[in-house]
Amino acid sequence: MNILPSVLAVLCGVILTTQVGMNSTLGRSLDSPFMAAGINLALAVVLTTFTVVLLARPWPSAATLQDVPWWAWFGGVLGAAYLTGNIQLAPTLGAATLVGCIVTGQLLFAVLADHFGWLGFEQHSAHSARIAGCALIVGGALLIAKY
Repeated sequence: MNILPSVLAVLCGVILTTQVGMNSTLGRSLDSPFMAAGINLALAVVLTTFTVVLLARPWPSAATLQDVPWWAWFGGVLGAAYLTGNIQLAPTLGAATLVGCIVTGQLLFAVLADHFGWLGFEQHSAHSARIAGCALIVGGALLIAKY
């Protein structure tokens, strides 16, 4: 296993938890999870647009755009739902329970997506070790939520 990608993925987890706290605080301060999500996403659009312009990559051709699966265009919709859900749930659940539940959901669905090769992922069977790992993370999330 190459350690650098794993370390960077762990740092992404740190960033994600930090973002949840920041957005939850913004949502409470503005008394609106939707306003907080809108501000977050507006800033993301500005930063992403700046990055695209800065990198000056050529735009994809019409043929390339037509070859994209229809469902691949809706990641931003799921991102907005995820962001707004985090803003609403963080004050009630707290950081550890929220992230524990999120990671559990991510891992369970990731094992299914790998097993069936959904969403463009390469197929990896859900063998007994992966299923045991899922059981352990469910148990861990339950312990974090309870205590």
